[in-house]
Amino acid sequence: MQVAKNYLYNAAYQLLNIIVPIITLPYLARVLGKEGVGIASWTNSLVTYFLLIASLGIVTYGSREIAYVHEDEALRQKKFWEIQTIHFFAGLVAIILYIAFIYGGGAVNTRIHQNELFLWYQIWVIFSGIFDISWYFMGLEDFKKTVLRNMLIKLLMTALIFWLVKKPGDVGAYILLLAISQVVGNLSMWFYLIGKFKLPKLSSLELNVHWKPVFLMFLPTIATQIYLQLNKTMLPFITGSTASSGIYDNADKIIKVCLALVTSVGMVMLPRMSAHFAAGEHAQMKKAIHSSMDFVSAIAIPLAAGIAAVGPTAMLWFLGKSWGEVGTALVLLTPIIVFIGWSNVIGNQFLIPTKRLNDYTWSVTFGAVLNIFLNFFFIYLWGVEGAAIATALSELAVIGYQLVVTRRDMTVHAHFHGIWRYILAALVMYGAVTVYVDSHGIGFVSTAIEAVIGLIVYGIVLLLLRAPILKQLLKRTSFR
Repeated sequence: MQVAKNYLYNAAYQLLNIIVPIITLPYLARVLGKEGVGIASWTNSLVTYFLLIASLGIVTYGSREIAYVHEDEALRQKKFWEIQTIHFFAGLVAIILYIAFIYGGGAVNTRIHQNELFLWYQIWVIFSGIFDISWYFMGLEDFKKTVLRNMLIKLLMTALIFWLVKKPGDVGAYILLLAISQVVGNLSMWFYLIGKFKLPKLSSLELNVHWKPVFLMFLPTIATQIYLQLNKTMLPFITGSTASSGIYDNADKIIKVCLALVTSVGMVMLPRMSAHFAAGEHAQMKKAIHSSMDFVSAIAIPLAAGIAAVGPTAMLWFLGKSWGEVGTALVLLTPIIVFIGWSNVIGNQFLIPTKRLNDYTWSVTFGAVLNIFLNFFFIYLWGVEGAAIATALSELAVIGYQLVVTRRDMTVHAHFHGIWRYILAALVMYGAVTVYVDSHGIGFVSTAIEAVIGLIVYGIVLLLLRAPILKQLLKRTSFR
């Protein structure tokens, strides 16, 4: 029951994650333009690498460790301070390195020097990472606090965007707004600990036991972020246009809106799967993983097909006719909705809870190295479209690797037993929607009708095929 509640909290937050970009993306695309959106995207991709150093692998590792000892309050507090102390030290190192990067990079690279002020604004992103303790509440399966905090901050940020960002010259205000809102949001979580937690004696903290596992968790985090951010980082250098980063980023943000719904399953299930593993309940783990894979497939496959069908025409009215390239990049990125959904289940619900960090690390490292290699060639040949293709192939490599290393624990066939039904239903849906798209005009009403047609057709086909997801929903046992 707790897992179901947590999923509902996350679903509510992910719904907000859908609504906010729908409201802000078209506004920012028109107000800031390609260059302004590109600057914000590119500088944020650069600071993200330093945010990784500040965060290490603590969000995932910390929530797992708290889940292991959630019933022992004294030990739980001790672990919190040990992990957070490492967090503070890592953040200090990240800030020093970032300042050195701004000065050093500006001296040798013109593009970095020209955007130095915006890079200074982005330093607040690192501070937000230092004060992020959402991992503690995730470990307790207390998603309510983090979700309500995030929802409030997002709503406030959205209102401030419309108030403060009025023209292309306001790109700096936009960057500061995003960064400082994250700082305020993360600091607010500390108020829940006032009166409950005591400051520890540093001599009582055992930091050494955490360094190695935190570092091991840090490696896959780096690898994952490399192929999430590297495209936006490399595009301006190779294409010579900062706007190219903005084009790719807008397509990426729309894909992430869909991914938010899909990957929220993994975040909710991680603490529960860690608890199952600690209790030796391996059969329940496998059952939950198969259930999650089916659920993710049922959502991710039609989302990918639907975005591919309506994306190219929808972007013309959503962002404006000057942003037409976003539609093409969007279609090429749609497969990652499925690939990341699957790898999120295998990684977050099996490899991490069972402490198989090496396998998890190698899977995302393999994807990151492949992405770097492909980016150099594909971006040079095809620009933004090349970056999208490189990302899709890299994500396919990640899930492929994970399926190989877990084949002796769980058969691949068991994961995808009923997937053909979702693929067939999505193909029928895609055909029905594209027929309507080809025969009607471009606009909000047309896209809304296309979405409704897609949902109805997909649902009808699932009913006819008696898809497994329907049985789960009817029995209300999807995540138990």
